[in-house]
Amino acid sequence: MVVDIEQGKLIVTAHEVVIKLPAMKLSMQVQSDSLQIIADANVLVADAGNVRWSLPLSAQHIALISDMTGIQPQ
Repeated sequence: MVVDIEQGKLIVTAHEVVIKLPAMKLSMQVQSDSLQIIADANVLVADAGNVRWSLPLSAQHIALISDMTGIQPQ
């Protein structure tokens, strides 16, 4: 599923999330098993060993990612 966000696009499948931020010419991809959702702050956190990033999103986008990937917000 492709979802427009203010900064760019989210591409969400059951197995991965891709975030494209064209203004910064940046694309970030993470497998679902390396994702964490912080519900209180509406933040998507990726921790894949040596690479870590986080992205604040709206509550609706967090819910969509949770539904598509099966990851329960913490």
